[in-house]
Amino acid sequence: MKFTSSIRQLQDPVNKVSQAIPAKTMDPRFENVHLSIEPGAVTLFGTDGEISITAKSDVDTSDTANIGINAKILQDFLRSMYDTSVTFTIERQEISDHGMMHIATDKGKYKIACLFESKQEKFEKSYDISLEFETSEFLDLVQKTTFACSVDGMRPAMMGVLFELEGSIVTAVATDGHRLVRCRKTSSHEIAEKQKIVVPARVLSILQKLSQHESLSMSIDVDRRFVRFITGNIIVDASLIVEPYPNYSAVIPLEHDKHVIIDRSTLYDSVRRVGRFSSIGDIKMVIDGQSMKLMAENTNDGEAAQEELSCNYTGDELVIGFNSKFIEAALAHLDDKDISIELKSPTTAVIFKPKKDIEDDKFIILVMPVRINN
Repeated sequence: MKFTSSIRQLQDPVNKVSQAIPAKTMDPRFENVHLSIEPGAVTLFGTDGEISITAKSDVDTSDTANIGINAKILQDFLRSMYDTSVTFTIERQEISDHGMMHIATDKGKYKIACLFESKQEKFEKSYDISLEFETSEFLDLVQKTTFACSVDGMRPAMMGVLFELEGSIVTAVATDGHRLVRCRKTSSHEIAEKQKIVVPARVLSILQKLSQHESLSMSIDVDRRFVRFITGNIIVDASLIVEPYPNYSAVIPLEHDKHVIIDRSTLYDSVRRVGRFSSIGDIKMVIDGQSMKLMAENTNDGEAAQEELSCNYTGDELVIGFNSKFIEAALAHLDDKDISIELKSPTTAVIFKPKKDIEDDKFIILVMPVRINN
């Protein structure tokens, strides 16, 4: 049995399904790219047991087969090749599930070991919710939330993004306990009863690399344990995090009596510069009148930095401290020229948001302050 394609035509789907294959695994089932060959097409499949990716490519064949090939070996071969026509001929060893894939191009011949497999019977899940997004809108939601996810395996729920679905509004939330992001988008589908799911951050990061089609669908199964994303000819299936998500709304302050309007890029550049002078990564912010002072010091080496910025401030003088990296990340994920900062006290969570969203709160980033030495 054989099929013919081009190097480039196979390289793309192989690279995509390999995103689900772990770099190291003790289970040989997760080392392979699985190829399901049928007349006119090949379906590629890769999984680590939690995430699976399926991609389809047109090929010239009239045969049928199901084989597995080591993902790294196949990927490395395709990467090393120039774009040309390539023919794969598959031979099965006698009385064995093992075989050999013979590869022929215009300049060479190669052999890669393969494993003959039975046709994979996929358990068809029942999906009762399906949402359609413009891919750019969904990826914007992902980009604005995943950076705040926890990497602490002891807090599994916070290693994902919470999606709250209600009416036509999709609310995405991420937190690591020190900062929190909430971003809202409108979907094309009305959800009658409020739903909550937690999608692992790794799944969303993979989607950022795979999504090239202009539209994307997200489907959720009836038991709220699995999610499916479809974009173009790519299908991503993943297990949801079933741990309950923290009550994030309890940490969002309802009232702030101090407000700052400031140029985002000016503040971002200043925080980056001043923060480098801190021995522990913290900066002090002093806001009074129409100015904001940023200060940091390295007590070990006697180094220090201070900058003063113009701003529009309403409220009494406030001295507050932050982890400079958290402020950098917050400012890097705000797109607008001018931003609003809402404060209350040196120990109350601070909210960063685009100036244009002051009233509707479509996108907010909350950062917890740190204790500073005066």
